[in-house]
Amino acid sequence: MSDALSREHHLRHRAERVRADLEALWGDELPEAPDPVLTVLVDAVAVDDQHGVDDRLVVQGDGLGYEALARVLADVRSSATLHLVPPALRARLAGVLPPTGRLIDLRVAGEAALQSESTGAWEYDATADTVAWDARSGVLYGLGQHPGVASLPEWLRRSVHDEDRSLVSSALHSSASTGLPYDVRFRIAPPRHGVVVARGRVLNGPGGGARVLGFAAEDVGVG
Repeated sequence: MSDALSREHHLRHRAERVRADLEALWGDELPEAPDPVLTVLVDAVAVDDQHGVDDRLVVQGDGLGYEALARVLADVRSSATLHLVPPALRARLAGVLPPTGRLIDLRVAGEAALQSESTGAWEYDATADTVAWDARSGVLYGLGQHPGVASLPEWLRRSVHDEDRSLVSSALHSSASTGLPYDVRFRIAPPRHGVVVARGRVLNGPGGGARVLGFAAEDVGVG
C-alpha cells in the first residue's frame, strides 16, 4: 500500500471512530443546544483528542507517541526546551520521561560544567518548597558568607532581581515536576550587582518528593 493510500486509510479509520462515538453520544438526532452544529463539531474534536490520549499519541496525524517525544526532550537536556511545551502535554510527559539516574557533578560534567573555583552548591526541596545553600552560594546570592535555608518566596525576594523571579521560580517547579535539568541565568537582587548562572539535576526521594540539586557560579561572560 502506497504512503498516500495508507494515510487515507488511517484518516478514514480515524473518522469512523469519531462518527461511531458521536452516534453513541447523540444517536441520529442533533443535540439540543443553541448551535447544534457547533456542538457536534466541538464534541468531534474532543472525541478525536481523547482517542489520541487513549492511544498514547501526542498528534494523531503523524503518530507521534508520548514516549518518543519524552525521549527527544530528555536527549536535548534543556529545561528551556520544556517551557515551549503546553502545560497539559508537559504534565502527561512527566510520567514517561526516562529516570534522571544519579546526580551528575555539574562542576565538571560536560556541557553542564560550571568552570569556577568559586562555585557554590544549592538544593531546592519541592515538597517543602525551600531553598538551601552553602557558604559560597550565600556570597553569590548576597546573603553573607554562611550557609542557610529559606522558603522559596523568601529566597527569591532576598536573592533574585524582581524581574527574574518568575523565570527562576517557574524553572525550578518545572524541573522538579518533569525531571528535566535546571539551567537558569538570573540577576541578583539590588542594591547588589551581578549575574548568576545556576544548573541542577533532579533526584526523587523514596516518598516521591523531588529535590533539585545543583551548583551556581558568577556569570563570567557578563562584562
